[in-house]
Amino acid sequence: MSHQDLVRDFYAARARRDWDAVAALLVGDIAWHEPGAEDYSGSHHGLDAVLRLLKRLVEVTEGTFSLEPTDFITTSEHTATNARWTASRGGVRVEGNELAVFRIADARIAEAWFHPDGYDPEALSAVFSFKNP
Repeated sequence: MSHQDLVRDFYAARARRDWDAVAALLVGDIAWHEPGAEDYSGSHHGLDAVLRLLKRLVEVTEGTFSLEPTDFITTSEHTATNARWTASRGGVRVEGNELAVFRIADARIAEAWFHPDGYDPEALSAVFSFKNP
């Protein structure tokens, strides 16, 4: 499987909320880096921690969080994609773009970094905050 196919499969599994399939695409000691100053921001390490984070992002957005990868750039160790994302909660909607960079090792995602752009920071906090679900 190509790195691009791996990342596409990862986004598709997340969209289906197929957490077993998501887990199978990640290494056990994955490092996941969320930018910003939100309560979920920072580095998350290990498969269990990353799966908890991904599930929680869906939960706090009442299942509305969606990601759609568009363009891809792939090297021997990394795949980057532009992704369009949307989510809403309590009548507030937020949307934006991000550049997601995945490091691939042993045909699975080993590390991920995200660089968001084009979103309303106040709406992002209102929709994704873990403190006020």
